[in-house]
Amino acid sequence: MRTKGLMIGAYSPYQTELSDKVIYLRDSEGLTYKAIAEALIAEGYRSPRGFDLSPESVFSIYKKRKRRDVRLLAAPALRICAVEIEHLT
Repeated sequence: MRTKGLMIGAYSPYQTELSDKVIYLRDSEGLTYKAIAEALIAEGYRSPRGFDLSPESVFSIYKKRKRRDVRLLAAPALRICAVEIEHLT
């Protein structure tokens, strides 16, 4: 059995909170990346490394989190191979 779901990768609690807000504002509220950056800056958020959020950094957070979620939630690929059946007497 192989799955990429076991390669979790560590998001800090702050990164999780920030990416959750970005995804909510983009998917549920339909805001642009620029509007999301402005809203998060107004709430006092900064990038995980302490810089101001730009539309490009918000897009990067969104894209990477979506890709991560797809990887973690994907069903494992199962492949059965080299099966041997022995007759026991």
